[in-house]
Amino acid sequence: MAAGIAPRRAALGILRRVREGVRFEHAFELAVAELSESDRRLVHEIAAGALRQRDTLDRQIDSFVTADPSRLEPDLRDLLRIGAYQLTHLDRVPAYAVLSTTVEVAKNISGRRAAGLVNAVLRRLAEAIEAGHTPDPAEELAARYSHPPWLVERWIGLFGIGRTEALLRHNNTRLPLTLQPAKVTMDALWQLMISANVPCAEGPLGMGLTVESPQVRTLPGYEAGAFIVQDAAHAWLLDSLAIPAGATVWDCCAAPGGKTSVVSRTAGHVSASDFRRDRLGILRDTVTRAAHGVSLFLADARRPPVRPRGVEVVLIDAPCSATGTIARHPDARWRLSADRIGRLVRREEEILEGAASAVSKHGLLVYMTCSLEAEENGHQVDRFLDRHPEFRREQDDLFVFPPDAGTDGGYAARLRRVA
Repeated sequence: MAAGIAPRRAALGILRRVREGVRFEHAFELAVAELSESDRRLVHEIAAGALRQRDTLDRQIDSFVTADPSRLEPDLRDLLRIGAYQLTHLDRVPAYAVLSTTVEVAKNISGRRAAGLVNAVLRRLAEAIEAGHTPDPAEELAARYSHPPWLVERWIGLFGIGRTEALLRHNNTRLPLTLQPAKVTMDALWQLMISANVPCAEGPLGMGLTVESPQVRTLPGYEAGAFIVQDAAHAWLLDSLAIPAGATVWDCCAAPGGKTSVVSRTAGHVSASDFRRDRLGILRDTVTRAAHGVSLFLADARRPPVRPRGVEVVLIDAPCSATGTIARHPDARWRLSADRIGRLVRREEEILEGAASAVSKHGLLVYMTCSLEAEENGHQVDRFLDRHPEFRREQDDLFVFPPDAGTDGGYAARLRRVA
């Protein structure tokens, strides 16, 4: 075996065993039993470094993989990490030696095609380092898919590089218009479209139906309130929350009124409010057309004009960054900022605090967003529950990641007042 090959094979063996659940120390001892002391030290440095720097290395690697990086085989991914770590952290190992040894190991375990990929990726990385430019994956992806680099960097931290790239690709696609039944059944809505020769299909997640017409107001049943326009993800989240039939409901951030209309089909009574007078007008138009007996009023949910503990279900469809809906709003990515997300987080917290006071004993507090950001979603609810032990989660939180479903994204939590 050529000099330098054995330590790299041993390092790969360690990373492979760690993937399988073996502790690093035990994997190390198994891999280096027959190596010299100097090779043992090299193996430890390479394998431990590749694990410590895994996310950073993956970002560098993925910048030079021309195919979908998420489809790299695990051994090949680990080999690229081993090579990339040596190039970026071990000055005493010449780049040509890193390439030749890592490529040889790839050839031995996966064949010539894999060896060619390893050679190409590591050579590009070595050239970038030599030129004084180690690529920033966030900047590369931001440029490729036309998104703000700060937002891409944020998502890489949340979802990893592969899923972030899938999200960016999704955001540059056109999503279908999806209708949900309002004053008619799903079967009746199908028949309306078929009778009018409107091309339609079952909506994603089994929710509603998609149509090709961009002119919503000309669709059959619009004036009669047969349907509302609502993405399948938000319809699925609301359906999965299972708001009890016959309950009194306050939808406290209700405009434009889609969720209000859906809830009104089965609730005992629905009150709906919004903070802004212009949005209240939009809400009134929607519920007049498509809802069943909804009471409307202007109100700030942070200071609710509602009797404390007087409502069985409080629904908060919180004003948020709406990062789950960027595919539908081409300008949204450029209007966002980290500061704006921070301000929205604080406002959402205030709304939760205010609206929660209206939930009756054993009642439900339902919190929803169309955001992908953890601090607006699960972290927001965690903080609320830390402050309010009288509430608890009644089921696992719900989250829709847009590329997985081919829809918008969104989040929902169902909280029960227990004291």
